[in-house]
Amino acid sequence: MKTPRIAIAAALLATSTAAAAQSATDARCILLSSVFAKQGKDAQSQKVAEDSLYFYLGRIGGQPTAAQMKAVMDAQAKTLTDANAGTLMGDCVKAVQAKVQLLQTVAAQAQPAKPAQPQGR
Repeated sequence: MKTPRIAIAAALLATSTAAAAQSATDARCILLSSVFAKQGKDAQSQKVAEDSLYFYLGRIGGQPTAAQMKAVMDAQAKTLTDANAGTLMGDCVKAVQAKVQLLQTVAAQAQPAKPAQPQGR
């Protein structure tokens, strides 16, 4: 009888660990995107950062409390430096671009072929 309980507990632990890792990455990208959206070098980089911010805000799952969000954000803020911020922001943007590319591919495949126009009309 203990084996199913242990298996269920292990599955739940693995799921929550993956979710925690994902939320940590999302929190880091939210922090970076927010800063780059305000302090970007040019309008284009600020727009990309703003788009990324909205993307990662949309990935917040469940109903985290303010204390939970603050804890994750504080932990991620400690990992950010001037030296690594650009590289990490680039990683965040690449993930957003990959999702946009996926959607564009799906949309292109879903479009029906245009019927041929009769000649002479």
